[in-house]
Amino acid sequence: MHNNQAGLGSLIFMRVPIAPMPAQPPAPHAQKPNPLKAFLTDARLVPILNYFLVFFMVLTMGISGIFALLVATFLEDKAPAWIKTHYEFQKRTFWIGIAPVLLVYVAMLRLHVTNQMVMLALIAIPLIYTAGRSVMGFNHLFYERPVPNPKALFI
Repeated sequence: MHNNQAGLGSLIFMRVPIAPMPAQPPAPHAQKPNPLKAFLTDARLVPILNYFLVFFMVLTMGISGIFALLVATFLEDKAPAWIKTHYEFQKRTFWIGIAPVLLVYVAMLRLHVTNQMVMLALIAIPLIYTAGRSVMGFNHLFYERPVPNPKALFI
């Protein structure tokens, strides 16, 4: 038993060669890449934000959809081809979804429709339509795929 302890002690105090230090410290630009900077420079950032604006178009009476339409229109020319399909898809979703939204809000304000169940039923149709198209477009954008048919009426 005494031999085992002596063997263990010799392992602990054994000399380990130390690697020499590099002559120069690493360059400051060799640090980890900044994930926030990578996210902000991603080409998908604006279409992602646009899909959120289109998603909430029904709940904001079309206001967020107007911003999404303006952004898609002005940035479409500078975008890569596969992102252009997303901008086209977002514009098409806006124009198809805004008509029922405006009709529902006009019916609510001008015609004084006060039955909440009727209003919920009327607003559910454009809500489901715009939400479904936004989620489908976001899915294609997440996997860096173009929208297969951006001018299609249904998903």
